[in-house]
Amino acid sequence: MYIFLFVCSLLVPLSMILLGYKWKDKPPKDKNGVSGYRTTMSRLNDTTWKYAHKYWGKINLVLGIILIILTISIFILSRKYADFEKLITYLVFVQLGVMTLTIIPTEILLNRRFTKQGTKK
Repeated sequence: MYIFLFVCSLLVPLSMILLGYKWKDKPPKDKNGVSGYRTTMSRLNDTTWKYAHKYWGKINLVLGIILIILTISIFILSRKYADFEKLITYLVFVQLGVMTLTIIPTEILLNRRFTKQGTKK
């Protein structure tokens, strides 16, 4: 059970690292497809699409590395804890929250750099 929980708890940070590394330099080609950082602002044109992925990718890469370090540390330190499974469940929800919150700084930056029509300010 320990190994299963360990692998599950690394899925979110690893996906953040992989997507961040991949998309910071090479965003998905199809803005209307199913993958990518898909918000109204990011899909206005190719410039906003690339800019959003570059910034979002950097954030996710850094936060993913931080989350992996924290996750491994928590696993090592709390292995003997009575409610270990509950703690790991909370950890995964915190990871998902962190991943979701990366939208906020990305959208703020997009709105600072581009107009609502997608032209640079």
